[in-house]
Amino acid sequence: MDMQLQHGFSLLEVLITLLILKLGLLGVLAGQTLALQYVIDATQRTTAVALSAVLVQELAASISGQPGFSLELTTPDPIELPSCNAAAWCTGTELRDYQLARWQQLWPSALQAGLAAPLFAPQFCLQFTDNNLHIQASWQQRAHSSNIAQVAGCEAGLGRSALTLTARLP
Repeated sequence: MDMQLQHGFSLLEVLITLLILKLGLLGVLAGQTLALQYVIDATQRTTAVALSAVLVQELAASISGQPGFSLELTTPDPIELPSCNAAAWCTGTELRDYQLARWQQLWPSALQAGLAAPLFAPQFCLQFTDNNLHIQASWQQRAHSSNIAQVAGCEAGLGRSALTLTARLP
């Protein structure tokens, strides 16, 4: 009787191969998730820089030559629109407050419209002294959006990123 040798894989070898393949694919998936978080954080930082630059441009004309001030802009604490109109001209401070209030209204309106807000739970702190506008911005990172941590001021904190910008106005 002649026995033929069988060539092939045993069930155990196939299962071990599938386990190794599964672990490798899970590693790739984890890497993709981490890469996506880095892209979202970079996009938020770029948005914060762009919003800060726009804020500097909008305020440059209305605050030059004005006395110094310090303000904190947060989503839950909006600035009220001044009551000046075509009949009653705005003072420099009222014009500044109008620009800041309109600028600040962009955040909740985007959320209410179902659009992606540029920054999640943003806080902007402004200081103006000696024609220097100092802006500090902080926002909740998307990866930590389930545990919103409000911090005092505009500093970075647990799950919050921050950026600082200083502009010299003419």
